[in-house]
Amino acid sequence: MDSHEIKSKWIDKKVEYNVSNHLRSYKAAISGLKIGFKYELNFIIELFLMLNVVIAGIFLGISKLEWIVLIFCFGITLSAELMNTSIEAMVELKQFNVVVKKVKDLASAAVLIIAIMDIAIGLMIFLPYIKAVI
Repeated sequence: MDSHEIKSKWIDKKVEYNVSNHLRSYKAAISGLKIGFKYELNFIIELFLMLNVVIAGIFLGISKLEWIVLIFCFGITLSAELMNTSIEAMVELKQFNVVVKKVKDLASAAVLIIAIMDIAIGLMIFLPYIKAVI
């Protein structure tokens, strides 16, 4: 089967909604979350840090818009961590080589960029409140 045949198979594929398949996708997603909680130290560390941010936000009385921004950051960070983990698991199925290392490093770099963004946003949100308290 050449690439044109594969492409046309996906283009011509009829999409039908199936409740059973839809529910199965949620089951798979919940399974992924369980794996993150059970096996991924970085995921747990990020959840712990987010809990501290939530406590600080409650204590300092941040605005509704600031909560929205933080919740968005939480979702992006945890999603990126799980994607990074899945990429690492996938490439480890192959024999380790320079390309595998590059793929793993790129996925980790994506998480690092998001973490730096989170820190910058956190400082922009919390510094004015902290200055007001001090």
